[in-house]
Amino acid sequence: MSKIPLWLVLLVFVGYSVWAVRFWHCYVCKCCDGQPSQEVPAKTTGEPLFKWKSDVPEPDTNFAAWKKALLARGGQGDTLLITGWQRPGEPEGLGLARAEAIKRLMAPEVPDSRVRLASKTVQDELAEGSAPMRSADYEWIKMVLAMEKGAIIESDRDVIFLFPFRSTEYDKDPDVENYLKKLVEKHKTTTATFLVVGHTDDVGSDEYNVKLGYARAQSIANVLIRRGIAPSRIKVESRGKREPVADNTTEDGRHRNRRVVITVKP
Repeated sequence: MSKIPLWLVLLVFVGYSVWAVRFWHCYVCKCCDGQPSQEVPAKTTGEPLFKWKSDVPEPDTNFAAWKKALLARGGQGDTLLITGWQRPGEPEGLGLARAEAIKRLMAPEVPDSRVRLASKTVQDELAEGSAPMRSADYEWIKMVLAMEKGAIIESDRDVIFLFPFRSTEYDKDPDVENYLKKLVEKHKTTTATFLVVGHTDDVGSDEYNVKLGYARAQSIANVLIRRGIAPSRIKVESRGKREPVADNTTEDGRHRNRRVVITVKP
């Protein structure tokens, strides 16, 4: 067997070395044609972060996913408590200003009526010139319902009215009257229409609950009409017990299912 010429071995070695250097330079370092290496940006959680002494949250492409996960932890009617942080050396009141900035980001899914703000001073490593850091914490305050009373819950698209057991006379509640008065004043001169849908818990037959849900929806519609909305702009429906939003095996769950939902359509 003949030996491989030394010159051929050297040629292969030099060729491989040139290819390896070129591969690293262009595909690993990405420095070809004078272009500097670009670092892959670190993956973020999407939570609003703040720089030193700033009350403006830094932009984050993952914010929408973070917000969706936060909203999923809250229940129907729960209140979101946002506690903004400030550090020693930062302006007084900055924690509350940061909480206010985050509150604005929560709209329209969480209306003002379901947000509370607080602030506190924390000791951590954030300092002047450092990277943006977490500057708030979040807590859902569960809505506690009295079985003999109703409630009004605002969401991003709808208004929900909760009813006491078997009640259809919620239109006599002064809180409902006042709320619907403001709603009518807002839309009296517009062309908006109102879809009013009644729901019940699972106590009783299907037929009974369809009638009960309709009576509840009509009681709310009557307030709108009495306040000046033309009946032609209002559609009343009942879903009975078909669309529960809570567990019907508990008193609290059944109370949350006894509801009328108003959806305003521009």
